[in-house]
Amino acid sequence: MNNVADDGMNRLEVRITELSPTEWRICDRSIAGGEASAVLGFIQQVEGAFEVTHLGLLRERTYYASFERAAASFAGRVVMS
Repeated sequence: MNNVADDGMNRLEVRITELSPTEWRICDRSIAGGEASAVLGFIQQVEGAFEVTHLGLLRERTYYASFERAAASFAGRVVMS
């Protein structure tokens, strides 16, 4: 699944890969698929909510009511290489 997130200044194309029926990996499409730096974070469905873990903020979890909002939370994220 491919999504384009627009933060008003930059367009970030992300690749969403289903890992299981309740888990997804979010990657930056501008970085080669085999590169670890392409991984932006993860979404996990937890009891009706979608838990987002951004790799830059490992100690924080954010929860969304829909998968679409969870995926959109990756808009504007910067990947440092």
